Amino acid sequence: MTDDIATTPRRFRHDRLLVMTLPAYEQSIQLLAAAAETRFAPISAIIAIANGGLAPASGIAGVLNLPNYRLTAKHNPTDAIYTEATGHVTHDLSTLSAELNGHQLSGTVLLVDDICGSGATFASVLPALDPYLRRDAVVRTVALCRNAGTSLDPDLWAWTVDDWVCFPWEPTTAAPPAATIEELPILEQLEPA
Repeated sequence: MTDDIATTPRRFRHDRLLVMTLPAYEQSIQLLAAAAETRFAPISAIIAIANGGLAPASGIAGVLNLPNYRLTAKHNPTDAIYTEATGHVTHDLSTLSAELNGHQLSGTVLLVDDICGSGATFASVLPALDPYLRRDAVVRTVALCRNAGTSLDPDLWAWTVDDWVCFPWEPTTAAPPAATIEELPILEQLEPA
């Protein structure tokens, strides 16, 4: 399925590449899992938005010992850095449908992605989940990063960013030659405390 979602422009300073180190990532997973458990418990399941949400969803599911499902959504037309949001989101829930095999999720479900850039991916996927949720289900959105330009705040996030982010599972070789590499800090608490 494809949705066209009105978006606000993502904010990029274009003067550095923000790099999430493995220690910063691992700490953020612990913080997000703890905050989700405190704020939204009991949580029944996690759904990863592939591809970027696979690692954080798996990490949070591991910490909370919860089932982890997946769906696929694509927003950026390419993987090139500084790609601007188009609002054109394609998503495929066939993997989720096969994993659930007619079962509907209940309780609180975490929908996890690596970044909430413009908010279009979350906005597109949330209503598409309806057939897979019982009436009592509540979906909470979780992202590692939130772009400062987004018009949709996730329910939980670790960093607010204003430039391109390179995650631990991505190569930093795509950085422009003159770009400064800046590591995201290891957090002691989440921004929306």
